[in-house]
Amino acid sequence: MRRIVACVAVAIAATAIASPAQAQERGCFEDYLRDGRTVEVYCDDGRPGRFRAVAHCTNGLGVWDQYGTIGRVRGEPSVAACTSLLGYPRVNGYHVDWI
Repeated sequence: MRRIVACVAVAIAATAIASPAQAQERGCFEDYLRDGRTVEVYCDDGRPGRFRAVAHCTNGLGVWDQYGTIGRVRGEPSVAACTSLLGYPRVNGYHVDWI
């Protein structure tokens, strides 16, 4: 029984790591880089002005948010990278902060 529970838990974790969450912001799209450790967000529509991608990071030991660079609508993307001293950091989704 313990083996079955462990196998199911590993399968769920592997699925979550393999498919990061999709963009929640309308008019924005993302590109995952560096084996899923970085998210690059482009916004072609939405509020005018600037925005910042906020990556939701995990390394198996904890979760945290990592703020990215400032991007412009219909211009520069915002890039947020997950970094960690322990474990292998991964992007587990993101959201956009409008500035």
